[in-house]
Amino acid sequence: MTRDELILVELLGGVRSTVELATATGLSERVCRNGLHRLQGEDYVWSPARGRYRLTNRGRVIAAEIIADAEPPEASATPPEDRATEQPRRRLFGRSRE
Repeated sequence: MTRDELILVELLGGVRSTVELATATGLSERVCRNGLHRLQGEDYVWSPARGRYRLTNRGRVIAAEIIADAEPPEASATPPEDRATEQPRRRLFGRSRE
């Protein structure tokens, strides 16, 4: 995940301080502040009090999409095919896989 995605996902839990975000994401406080500033400019995050941040409605939608994309595939998904039985395909520059 990118810096901004990490911050958005952590803010789903509610109002957080820069220190709390840095601890939870593993980023430095300076990097978190820069990310928060960028996310405020995009209207994904707002600050109800100095040093405290929370998601806007737009930010909440984006963070939920990030989590949905990051979830592992379900166990009912079909297993990958055996590559030994797979037919050779054309590759770039006309070479086929053997």
